[in-house]
Amino acid sequence: MMNYHGPIIGCSAKAEEMREEVRSIACTNLTVMILGERGTGKDQVANEIHVKSNRSGPFVRVNCASLPEELVESELFGSEKGAFTGAESRKGKFELADRGTIFLDELAELSRKAQPKLLHVTDTKTIERVGGQRTIKVDFRLIVATNGNIEEMIRQGKFRPDLYDRLRMDTIRVPPLRERVDDIPLLADYFRGRYADESQRRVTQISQEVLDLFRQYLWPGNIRELQNVIRRAVYKSRSETIRLDDLGFDFAKKTAEPAIMLGDYGELMQAYSRQLVAATLDRSGGNVTKAAKLLNLSRSQVHRLIKLHRLDGKSSDDGMEGTDWIQ
Repeated sequence: MMNYHGPIIGCSAKAEEMREEVRSIACTNLTVMILGERGTGKDQVANEIHVKSNRSGPFVRVNCASLPEELVESELFGSEKGAFTGAESRKGKFELADRGTIFLDELAELSRKAQPKLLHVTDTKTIERVGGQRTIKVDFRLIVATNGNIEEMIRQGKFRPDLYDRLRMDTIRVPPLRERVDDIPLLADYFRGRYADESQRRVTQISQEVLDLFRQYLWPGNIRELQNVIRRAVYKSRSETIRLDDLGFDFAKKTAEPAIMLGDYGELMQAYSRQLVAATLDRSGGNVTKAAKLLNLSRSQVHRLIKLHRLDGKSSDDGMEGTDWIQ
């Protein structure tokens, strides 16, 4: 979970563009949809929108993927005593966000059953607790985030198109870390300071060799991956400076495998696309259907990528026939 909050860190044009979008969006009361890959810091952007708004209530975060389907309604809208076995009278997340902001992360994981209720609450700004008869007016600002392909889910009948239209009154895209290379030293140093303070270790800087390596790496896990790498390095460091040896074998191995330097952007993205598809096929055992689900793409899109990158040696809809499918 991305859990650092504060001003958006970075000096790149992308970071400044995000800051400007946040300032513009914060002064409205429109529902906002934040788009971006996993680990890019969508929750931090949502928090920053709330902080810069004039709303006096709390910032309430909800991870839709962690909500048990049978408890979605009571978690979001509250319940009255006796509404179901063990139910007590309690406020839901929307009530708790009164005069504040409610942030629904991983929107694509919201159950189909809960979607019409969310549409109603968004339209009317009222809720009814599970088992209750009273309509409760709630003043909230709604922000949602997703890394899923909602449009593909709509085509598959898994997401309501009217809810999608209602939730994207305003949108902001959070770029992946590979598009914010100039921000990596600042982000890395922020996490160094944070974890040095947390662990009470005197780790005061990051070596230039490490920063150069960070600039070359593609960061498929984005800022969350950088955060975890720095946390581990701070705890392993035997001096005041984080050096290559502190990064650990796993990270060194990952950076060596792609052997990609930041050069022509088109070539870089082609290489990254091939690396990502190859790794996903490996993870899925060559099963295209499973790989498509992991990539949030359709099967036909994955087949086109397999053909484009010449990875079709042993992939299938059912699984691998062997292990030599990567050419």
